[in-house]
Amino acid sequence: MEGQRDEYGLTKKQRKFAENVVSGMNLSDAYRDAYDSDSMTNATIQREACRLMTNPNVSTCVESIAAERKRKSEALTVSDRDMLIKLLRSWSTGEESATSSQLRAAELLGKACGLYRDVIEDNRQRPAQAIAAELESKLAALLQASVRPQPEQVPSAEPILTPVPKDQSESVVSH
Repeated sequence: MEGQRDEYGLTKKQRKFAENVVSGMNLSDAYRDAYDSDSMTNATIQREACRLMTNPNVSTCVESIAAERKRKSEALTVSDRDMLIKLLRSWSTGEESATSSQLRAAELLGKACGLYRDVIEDNRQRPAQAIAAELESKLAALLQASVRPQPEQVPSAEPILTPVPKDQSESVVSH
Protein backbone atom coordinates (compact mmCIF):
# COMPACT_ATOMS: atom_id res chain seq x y z
CA MET A 1 0.00 0.00 0.00
CA GLU A 2 2.81 2.43 0.84
CA GLY A 3 4.19 2.48 -2.71
CA GLN A 4 0.85 3.05 -4.43
CA ARG A 5 0.38 6.28 -6.31
CA ASP A 6 -2.69 8.03 -7.67
CA GLU A 7 -3.39 9.21 -11.22
CA TYR A 8 -1.04 12.20 -10.69
CA GLY A 9 1.78 10.01 -9.43
CA LEU A 10 1.28 11.17 -5.85
CA THR A 11 1.52 9.19 -2.63
CA LYS A 12 -1.40 9.28 -0.20
CA LYS A 13 0.37 11.92 1.89
CA GLN A 14 1.15 14.09 -1.12
CA ARG A 15 -2.48 13.80 -2.26
CA LYS A 16 -3.71 14.74 1.21
CA PHE A 17 -1.40 17.79 1.16
CA ALA A 18 -2.78 18.84 -2.25
CA GLU A 19 -6.39 18.45 -1.08
CA ASN A 20 -5.62 20.47 2.06
CA VAL A 21 -4.15 23.30 -0.03
CA VAL A 22 -7.22 23.39 -2.27
CA SER A 23 -9.50 23.42 0.77
CA GLY A 24 -7.89 26.69 1.86
CA MET A 25 -5.20 25.66 4.32
CA ASN A 26 -1.90 27.50 4.17
CA LEU A 27 1.05 25.38 3.02
CA SER A 28 2.46 24.76 6.50
CA ASP A 29 -0.87 23.65 7.97
CA ALA A 30 -1.55 21.48 4.93
CA TYR A 31 1.86 19.83 5.44
CA ARG A 32 1.29 19.34 9.20
CA ASP A 33 -2.06 17.66 8.51
CA ALA A 34 -0.72 15.35 5.81
CA TYR A 35 2.66 14.40 7.29
CA ASP A 36 4.08 13.42 10.67
CA SER A 37 5.75 16.70 11.56
CA ASP A 38 5.71 16.65 15.37
CA SER A 39 9.50 16.64 15.65
CA MET A 40 10.02 19.30 12.95
CA THR A 41 10.57 23.01 13.52
CA ASN A 42 8.21 25.53 11.95
CA ALA A 43 10.97 26.66 9.59
CA THR A 44 11.55 23.09 8.42
CA ILE A 45 7.82 22.52 7.93
CA GLN A 46 7.56 25.72 5.90
CA ARG A 47 10.58 24.80 3.77
CA GLU A 48 9.31 21.26 3.12
CA ALA A 49 5.80 22.49 2.35
CA CYS A 50 7.17 24.99 -0.20
CA ARG A 51 9.40 22.31 -1.71
CA LEU A 52 6.44 19.94 -1.95
CA MET A 53 4.27 22.59 -3.60
CA THR A 54 6.90 23.14 -6.30
CA ASN A 55 6.77 19.45 -7.19
CA PRO A 56 5.19 19.45 -10.69
CA ASN A 57 2.95 16.47 -9.88
CA VAL A 58 1.65 18.13 -6.70
CA SER A 59 1.05 21.52 -8.33
CA THR A 60 -0.72 19.86 -11.27
CA CYS A 61 -2.91 17.94 -8.85
CA VAL A 62 -3.73 21.12 -6.88
CA GLU A 63 -4.69 22.96 -10.08
CA SER A 64 -6.79 20.03 -11.28
CA ILE A 65 -8.65 19.60 -7.98
CA ALA A 66 -9.30 23.37 -7.80
CA ALA A 67 -10.59 23.44 -11.38
CA GLU A 68 -12.88 20.46 -10.73
CA ARG A 69 -14.29 22.04 -7.56
CA LYS A 70 -14.89 25.30 -9.43
CA ARG A 71 -16.66 23.44 -12.23
CA LYS A 72 -18.88 21.59 -9.74
CA SER A 73 -19.65 24.81 -7.87
CA GLU A 74 -20.62 26.58 -11.10
CA ALA A 75 -22.80 23.63 -12.15
CA LEU A 76 -24.51 23.64 -8.76
CA THR A 77 -25.12 27.38 -9.03
CA VAL A 78 -26.73 26.95 -12.45
CA SER A 79 -28.82 24.07 -11.08
CA ASP A 80 -29.90 26.20 -8.11
CA ARG A 81 -30.89 29.06 -10.43
CA ASP A 82 -32.94 26.74 -12.65
CA MET A 83 -34.70 25.18 -9.67
CA LEU A 84 -35.39 28.57 -8.13
CA ILE A 85 -36.81 29.99 -11.34
CA LYS A 86 -39.13 26.98 -11.67
CA LEU A 87 -40.26 27.42 -8.07
CA LEU A 88 -40.84 31.15 -8.46
CA ARG A 89 -42.74 30.55 -11.70
CA SER A 90 -45.00 27.94 -10.08
CA TRP A 91 -45.63 30.21 -7.08
CA SER A 92 -46.36 33.24 -9.26
CA THR A 93 -48.83 31.38 -11.48
CA GLY A 94 -50.64 29.89 -8.50
CA GLU A 95 -49.78 26.26 -9.35
CA GLU A 96 -48.29 25.97 -5.88
CA SER A 97 -48.53 28.06 -2.77
CA ALA A 98 -45.54 29.14 -0.74
CA THR A 99 -45.14 29.90 2.93
CA SER A 100 -43.37 33.04 4.03
CA SER A 101 -40.37 30.96 5.15
CA GLN A 102 -40.19 29.32 1.72
CA LEU A 103 -40.29 32.72 0.03
CA ARG A 104 -37.52 34.00 2.31
CA ALA A 105 -35.42 30.88 1.66
CA ALA A 106 -35.93 31.34 -2.09
CA GLU A 107 -34.89 34.98 -1.80
CA LEU A 108 -31.71 34.08 0.10
CA LEU A 109 -30.85 31.28 -2.30
CA GLY A 110 -31.41 33.62 -5.24
CA LYS A 111 -29.06 36.18 -3.73
CA ALA A 112 -26.45 33.50 -2.97
CA CYS A 113 -26.41 32.21 -6.54
CA GLY A 114 -26.44 35.69 -8.09
CA LEU A 115 -29.95 35.60 -9.47
CA TYR A 116 -30.87 39.04 -8.17
CA ARG A 117 -28.54 41.76 -9.36
CA ASP A 118 -29.17 45.45 -9.56
CA VAL A 119 -27.91 46.48 -12.96
CA ILE A 120 -28.26 50.00 -14.19
CA GLU A 121 -27.87 50.43 -17.91
CA ASP A 122 -27.18 53.80 -19.49
CA ASN A 123 -28.49 53.72 -23.03
CA ARG A 124 -28.33 57.46 -23.61
CA GLN A 125 -26.82 58.51 -26.88
CA ARG A 126 -23.97 60.95 -26.32
CA PRO A 127 -21.55 62.41 -28.83
CA ALA A 128 -18.07 60.94 -28.87
CA GLN A 129 -16.60 64.35 -28.03
CA ALA A 130 -18.62 64.54 -24.79
CA ILE A 131 -17.49 61.06 -23.76
CA ALA A 132 -13.85 61.90 -24.59
CA ALA A 133 -14.02 65.14 -22.59
CA GLU A 134 -15.50 63.32 -19.59
CA LEU A 135 -12.81 60.64 -19.72
CA GLU A 136 -10.04 63.21 -20.02
CA SER A 137 -11.31 65.19 -17.04
CA LYS A 138 -11.51 62.01 -14.94
CA LEU A 139 -7.99 61.00 -15.96
CA ALA A 140 -6.65 64.47 -15.18
CA ALA A 141 -8.25 64.35 -11.73
CA LEU A 142 -6.74 60.92 -11.07
CA LEU A 143 -3.31 62.04 -12.24
CA GLN A 144 -3.47 65.19 -10.15
CA ALA A 145 -4.44 63.17 -7.07
CA SER A 146 -1.56 60.73 -7.59
CA VAL A 147 1.02 63.52 -8.11
CA ARG A 148 -0.05 65.59 -5.08
CA PRO A 149 2.46 64.83 -2.27
CA GLN A 150 1.10 63.32 0.91
CA PRO A 151 1.94 65.08 4.21
CA GLU A 152 4.61 62.52 5.12
CA GLN A 153 6.11 62.78 1.63
CA VAL A 154 6.79 66.53 1.71
CA PRO A 155 10.44 67.04 0.75
CA SER A 156 12.74 68.54 3.34
CA ALA A 157 14.54 71.84 2.82
CA GLU A 158 17.94 70.10 2.76
CA PRO A 159 19.20 69.07 -0.68
CA ILE A 160 19.65 65.38 -1.36
CA LEU A 161 23.21 64.63 -2.41
CA THR A 162 23.77 61.68 -4.67
CA PRO A 163 27.26 60.18 -4.61
CA VAL A 164 29.02 59.95 -7.96
CA PRO A 165 31.11 56.80 -8.57
CA LYS A 166 34.84 57.47 -8.82
CA ASP A 167 35.15 56.33 -12.42
CA GLN A 168 32.46 58.84 -13.47
CA SER A 169 33.62 61.77 -11.33
CA GLU A 170 36.18 62.90 -13.88
CA SER A 171 33.65 62.90 -16.71
CA VAL A 172 31.31 65.28 -14.85
CA VAL A 173 31.63 68.74 -16.35
CA SER A 174 30.41 71.80 -14.47
CA HIS A 175 29.17 74.79 -16.38
